[in-house]
Amino acid sequence: MTRKAVQNDIDMAEALLDIVPGLLRRLGADLPLEDSPGADPSWRDVIALRATPGQLSVLSVLAEHKRCTMQQLADHLAVAPSTATAMVKRLLAQGYIERSRDDADWRTVWVRPTEAGCQAVRVVHEAKLASLKKRLEQLSHDERASIMAALPALYHLIEV
Repeated sequence: MTRKAVQNDIDMAEALLDIVPGLLRRLGADLPLEDSPGADPSWRDVIALRATPGQLSVLSVLAEHKRCTMQQLADHLAVAPSTATAMVKRLLAQGYIERSRDDADWRTVWVRPTEAGCQAVRVVHEAKLASLKKRLEQLSHDERASIMAALPALYHLIEV
């Protein structure tokens, strides 16, 4: 990741497009998705999920929206409906989601997370939170204060 001086709005936009996905990748990389000798004992619940990052994305969307049609799920994930269907199949087999037909239109299929699916989302969220907390602790007081001061503006970016 190259760091260059931010001198205008374009530089700032490019920096944010570089930083945000990079940070999310780092946090995702911190999650051990398979058992390894160096895995922190606190990661055991994440490892036990045996879920891929894509499947965790599906679960996160469903936990946030409570239920979705297959088309809505594909739209939220920005994938083709056939891709969403393939992702859903394994999660169904693992008991993380349930599928049902719409009462009014039998062609419409709804998917929603089970309690196990919601728990999986909570476990991964806690693990990412712990990872980010460790990273933030490595920053200076001034760096943490700068990030905290920027949070209202970053939230505002999401809303506009």
